[in-house]
Amino acid sequence: MTNTLYDRLKPEYKDSLSKNVEKYPTIVKEVIEALKQNYFWNDLTIAQTKDLISFTDETFGSIAYYDWSYGDKFLIPNDKVNESTNSK
Repeated sequence: MTNTLYDRLKPEYKDSLSKNVEKYPTIVKEVIEALKQNYFWNDLTIAQTKDLISFTDETFGSIAYYDWSYGDKFLIPNDKVNESTNSK
């Protein structure tokens, strides 16, 4: 089973989005919804990726090209998410 991008989002980034949702409810909720509706990083638009980065307190300069391309910095690998789900 493939998990959504939101399921695979690292906890620290979910926390950052949660902190920003009160101040920027529309944009942050749109980012969360995009993450919940998509399974693959490349299904996100550039704008959605940019907004995610903006509201996770990362700087654009700290994002390597492969993080833009594959989201490795932000996501838990699918097999690791499944391991934690199966161990519960």
